[in-house]
Amino acid sequence: MKSRGRDQLNLIDFPIAGLQYQQPKDSEGKRPDELVCVIDSYDRELDKVVPRKLTRRTASRHGFPTPLEDEVLVGLLTLTRLKNNFTLPRIEFRNAELFDLMGWPHNGSSTTRLGIALDRLTGLTLKYENSWTTEDGSFEKEFTTGILESYNFAKQVQGRRSGSSVFSWVQWASEVFADIQRGNVKELNTDEYFSLQLPISRRIYRFLDKQLVQNAHFEMELTTFAGHIGLSETKHIGKIKERLASAFAELEQIPSFCLPATVEQRFIKRGPGDWLLIAHRSAATESQAVGTSPTVRTAVGTEGAASLVCDFYTAWNGATYHRPTSRELDQAQSIIDTFGIDAASAVLPLVVKEMKHLFPEAKAFGATMRYWGDAHKTYRKRQEQAKQRACEHEENLQASKKNEYEVRRRETLRQRWESLSESRREQIRVRVRSNCSGTVRQFLDQKKYKDPLVMLACLECLNADDADLASL
Repeated sequence: MKSRGRDQLNLIDFPIAGLQYQQPKDSEGKRPDELVCVIDSYDRELDKVVPRKLTRRTASRHGFPTPLEDEVLVGLLTLTRLKNNFTLPRIEFRNAELFDLMGWPHNGSSTTRLGIALDRLTGLTLKYENSWTTEDGSFEKEFTTGILESYNFAKQVQGRRSGSSVFSWVQWASEVFADIQRGNVKELNTDEYFSLQLPISRRIYRFLDKQLVQNAHFEMELTTFAGHIGLSETKHIGKIKERLASAFAELEQIPSFCLPATVEQRFIKRGPGDWLLIAHRSAATESQAVGTSPTVRTAVGTEGAASLVCDFYTAWNGATYHRPTSRELDQAQSIIDTFGIDAASAVLPLVVKEMKHLFPEAKAFGATMRYWGDAHKTYRKRQEQAKQRACEHEENLQASKKNEYEVRRRETLRQRWESLSESRREQIRVRVRSNCSGTVRQFLDQKKYKDPLVMLACLECLNADDADLASL
């Protein structure tokens, strides 16, 4: 697979998937039927601020898309470009091809995840209001579409394995595919995209990559940017900055993306509650905007191949200067065409380490050729492990926040209980007694009012009646 993928411009501007791996819940703790995102945006033609809205509805029993579906969406767009260059809305592929592109392991877990992702993407309906861009750059007043129209998922459940001959296929929704054929797509470096560990980093990468291709300098009102990224669940400036800062710290590790900046340089305060987010395109990104294909030998491609060869000799024997031969350049270019320049540079230390163990007498760059495949698998495996650790960290963080909230909620309830008159408390105990477990009823009869089970039942009853707790 090549590092140059494609991204659909209208699917970048609004968050299609959530930033959490868990399904969203409404105020009653149930899965919602729809999710709405509204972003206020200035309309130059109307000369006023216009709300742009995306409503997501799902028919999938698996719920709404998560960060995993974002990865599959980008993977499928890239596969369509590689398979037929967007000439047909249906593509056939082996599941392993998509796994390799996304860096997923070849195992049953990935197969299950892919099946769920295809179901979620097919079951998703998107209703755009003043937010779907047309050919002339204006916005459709109202536009409804899906992403995938249908799919066939090749999953062997019994019998002998039939190997790599089994194909899956997907068919793009007609409206989305027509928009793609009109040229409403952009290049996307999938090696860089899939190397990112945090879902919010990958989301920012897609959105900001679109902006920085057009202008070297980017700025946007902070909460508006947060809405485009999918952080609209909070308006707390400090929390938004904290989440974005961690994402930019990861993005700045990609030299070709955006210039590093301090927190003070990244977030500019214009007034009370009014902040700007600032980003600048790196010099390397400007060269990528030309659209050079990595499969064509150009000055840029040759420079990357030469650097890879020279980096090998420096790591192998400490050579500070080496003039690559034409054969070495061809070999290095084939590696770059296969893995991408960034992935190749990241994998090189693993290749050198393996060679020093298995082939220490090697003299030339050509000896590396047999080691790249396994080294790249190790590299992807480490990425997957890092991604898993990031997911676990996010889950632990959410659990911790939920626990903190529960502690604050119960403490507030306890304070409310202490402020009640004894007659009011007795009224609540009577209500609890009519609808509680036998144990709690027994304790109430014995007047064990301070028993933890009794207190918990009374506090929850108070919570149900107390509208003041909505401010928590």
